[in-house]
Amino acid sequence: MHSRSPALASLHRLMAFAQSVMVRRMIEGIALEPKQTFWIMTVNLLLDSAVIDWCTVFGSRAEDTHWTRVIPKERHADVRAGLLSALVLSADDWEAYQNSIVVFRDQMVAHHDLNAAVERYPHYDVAFAAADFMFTVIRDLADPDSLGGVPSSLDFWARTVAGNMSAIVRAAFDASAQLGSNIPG
Repeated sequence: MHSRSPALASLHRLMAFAQSVMVRRMIEGIALEPKQTFWIMTVNLLLDSAVIDWCTVFGSRAEDTHWTRVIPKERHADVRAGLLSALVLSADDWEAYQNSIVVFRDQMVAHHDLNAAVERYPHYDVAFAAADFMFTVIRDLADPDSLGGVPSSLDFWARTVAGNMSAIVRAAFDASAQLGSNIPG
C-alpha cells in the first residue's frame, strides 16, 4: 500500500505493523515443533517488517508518516498526553521504550551494527497499543471519503487477518513437518 496522503500512508504503515505482529504471533502458536528454518525465517522477517513499519510512525520525526507530521501541531500535546494515558506510561518510560525499538531497528534491522547494544528483541505489546491508539486518532482526522479499505478498528482487523491465515499456516506447517521427517538423516 502506497499513498501520497500522509494520513493514509500512516494508517497503512500501522496496518502493516499490526498485521506483521498478529501473523507472527499466530505462526508462533502453530509452528512450534519441529523447529524449521522456513518458519524461523518467516517469524524473524515479520519481526523486522513490524519494527520498520512502526518506526515510520513513531521513529524519526523526519519521516513524512511520523504522527507529528500528520496530526496538526496544535493537537500534539493532547495526543501525546492521550497516548501516555492509554499506555499507562510516564513520558520518560515512553521515550525509553520508543528509543529501544528505534535502536533495534537501527542496529539490527536497517543496518548490521557490529557493536550493537541491543539486549533483546522488542516485545510489541506496548508498541501495538500505541499503534492502535494512534491509528484511531489519525483515522478520525482523515477525510472519510479517502478511507476505502481502512478498517475502523486496527486490533480487530489484524486479529481477523491472522485468524483467516491460520488454517493455511496450519496446513503448510503440517506439510512441512511431514517433509522434514522424510529427509534421510
